[in-house]
Amino acid sequence: MSLTEILAEIPKLSFAERQQLLRRTIELEDDELTTEEKAILDQRLEDFRRDPQSGTPAEQLKGEVLQRLKPQ
Repeated sequence: MSLTEILAEIPKLSFAERQQLLRRTIELEDDELTTEEKAILDQRLEDFRRDPQSGTPAEQLKGEVLQRLKPQ
């Protein structure tokens, strides 16, 4: 299967399947986080747990990301 064929199939996947594909792709490309990066993520998670309203709702974030990815 060519890359073009694979890319053409992605929109046919369910949201959950696309999430799984994204997670797997990140796993393949992801190097270990540095101690500093882990500390930043831990702090952000702690901040969110303390004040869940401080986060961005998933649907809003998704919309923002999709808007940025649109060709200009």
